Amino acid sequence: MNIEAALNFIQEHGNTIDRYRINYLLNERHNDEIPLKNLRSIQNKDGGFPYNLEKDKHSSVSETCSTLNLIRELDLKESNVCKKAIQFLFKTQQQNGSWDENLRIAEYKPPPWDTPAKPETRTWLTAEVANKLIQLGYHNSEYVRKAAKFLMQNRDKNGKVAGYRIATWITISVFAQLEGIENEIVQKSMKLVEEWLQEEEIDASFLNWYLECLHDAKIPRNHPLVQICLEKLVKLQQKNGSWTSVDGERYIVPTTITALKLLRDFDVWTAQGK
Repeated sequence: MNIEAALNFIQEHGNTIDRYRINYLLNERHNDEIPLKNLRSIQNKDGGFPYNLEKDKHSSVSETCSTLNLIRELDLKESNVCKKAIQFLFKTQQQNGSWDENLRIAEYKPPPWDTPAKPETRTWLTAEVANKLIQLGYHNSEYVRKAAKFLMQNRDKNGKVAGYRIATWITISVFAQLEGIENEIVQKSMKLVEEWLQEEEIDASFLNWYLECLHDAKIPRNHPLVQICLEKLVKLQQKNGSWTSVDGERYIVPTTITALKLLRDFDVWTAQGK
């Protein structure tokens, strides 16, 4: 693993937010107004964030979740930007406890995993929104309780949540935070995803996502699931220091920063040892 090459790659190819993220990660001087100014400039009036973060596009539930992840990482939870985004998610929850993608983004021809009105979109998005709300302090809210009930109704006896496999990974995080690691729901799902890991060819962006779920669930570093993911992630580093993303070139720098953050969070390296 070459940390110096990764840092150089980010500094050379990253934008303002990318460089701010890495400086924050390295415990260097930071100014909350830098990311907040950027986020305010694109946040829609309804509190959501636009599809692909392109100003004036319709608000996207998945993009809002992704932005809330950044907000949490940079400790901006008390900002009005964060509060408005949370209100957007509250208002868009369905009667059955689920979240679906905004129907209006269909005009942008989103990828299959973010296409509105698909059951597969609904399950992973519900898990993702619930997870973000828990992390932001809403674990006892009606919104999370309804979402957890929906996820249970869409889960089979083996622990798999209907739809894409990532929904099951995120649900591990949700129920571990709500019920504890030893909960039967969590244990069954963890056994299942460990089997999946043996057969999947995974890119770095998904390994990051898996590790985020395990970290939020407080699964220890010595757990086999964590060890397998970390080993795979380290091996995927490119010669130029980066980690690539299945979503394309524009995501390489953010993927690289997230990889470094997770390697730090699981004590594979320390910012002080950079």
